[in-house]
Amino acid sequence: MNLSTTLEQALKDKLKSIESEKWVKENKKAIKAYNNFIDANGCFSDEYRKF
Repeated sequence: MNLSTTLEQALKDKLKSIESEKWVKENKKAIKAYNNFIDANGCFSDEYRKF
């Protein structure tokens, strides 16, 4: 087992997780507004979906 490689991958995974959580927090209002719009109006492609 290569300890350096293992540690490097663990750090990358942790940073990716932190950035993802940060993005969701920063965009919470926009995500909620979009979800409310879709709930009220449906998705633009609903009429074309076959599933």
